[in-house]
Amino acid sequence: MRWFHEGVDRLYIEVMRLLIPPLFRSGSISPPLRDHLAALELQMAPLVADRRRYTSTARTLVGDVAAGFRWRPGTNPSCPVLIFHHGLGEVPYDHTFRGIFRGRRPVDAHLVAIRAPFHRSHVDCCRGLASVSHFLAMCAVSVAHIEAVRSAFMARGARGCVVAGISLGGFLTLLHHLTYGTASCYAPLMAGPDFAYTFLSTPCRRLLAPRPAGQSLDLDFSEAFRASDTQRIFPLLARHDVWMPFAHHQAEYAARNVPVAVIDRGHMTGSWAFADLRTHLLGLLEALAHDRLVGKPAK
Repeated sequence: MRWFHEGVDRLYIEVMRLLIPPLFRSGSISPPLRDHLAALELQMAPLVADRRRYTSTARTLVGDVAAGFRWRPGTNPSCPVLIFHHGLGEVPYDHTFRGIFRGRRPVDAHLVAIRAPFHRSHVDCCRGLASVSHFLAMCAVSVAHIEAVRSAFMARGARGCVVAGISLGGFLTLLHHLTYGTASCYAPLMAGPDFAYTFLSTPCRRLLAPRPAGQSLDLDFSEAFRASDTQRIFPLLARHDVWMPFAHHQAEYAARNVPVAVIDRGHMTGSWAFADLRTHLLGLLEALAHDRLVGKPAK
């Protein structure tokens, strides 16, 4: 069924080409992510036990933006927390989150879904992808937002944190690892540390506006990943993924001897494999709850 999974990915790209304006049409040059992070000023409301949805604001290099999150509480503050980030252009932002965590939970944990800037609507998303600088500002806000939410739950007594995400969210999961490294473990789903490869070397490049020949994108963090402590990284890849090709990203993980869970899906069909994604994430929560994770959890 490889043809089917790859075909769905390719068809989705062609449909999106007809529906959305080209990505980065207003600019393909940007300060690096570290500059976006350094300039960021994030404002997040304190956690309140009976409030489930929050909006946060951030001052960035591209102006003021809004992000958000929702959460489903565990039975007590000391439960571990799982923070999940959606994929690029996923509207509503909690679609995958709800698919994975529908119904009764076999593991008692706080479950949090992060909303990136420019993801309140599809129109909002198109505006946010107008330039590389907007894209990197979005990444910076999400990474800092994940850390702020993690810190808030740890301050309330949570005994550990899993940071996870799918596609773009998986890439941001790894950026949080490289920027803060404070989570107990990380679960990037269908993603690796090199997001530039998706935009430059897969059919997704057809979604981008024309760029000067040879111009790179500051979205490849493979070198930093190889230099990091990867004991607490637990990725999942899709074998027939056209957008995040298995061979490319598996090689990045193999270079650091990081075991990879594999599903026989494509990118889109993998994002619908809620049972497989749930099994992977709940396994990590279960290990965290019973102190069976490899490596030292963050303090």
